[in-house]
Amino acid sequence: VEILDKNKIGSDIISIGTYVTVLDVEENEELKFHIVGSTEADGDKNLSNESPVGKALIGKRVGETVTVETPGGAMELKVLGISHDDN
Repeated sequence: VEILDKNKIGSDIISIGTYVTVLDVEENEELKFHIVGSTEADGDKNLSNESPVGKALIGKRVGETVTVETPGGAMELKVLGISHDDN
């Protein structure tokens, strides 16, 4: 187990502990997630790094777009913002 120091992690790339704002391209709706480890996920705003959406977003940067296969069908998400706090 390693404790992550958010001050040592860059905010230009999505990783565990970051807050991510994305645009659901099809729905034209902004969504905000907190990327967390699988034990912290709650299925709403805390998104597991092991979930389909979490896996697709890890390592991405602002401006990148990903397509994620979900039980409801394909979802296209564009990364709008990355931060280490909930603002």
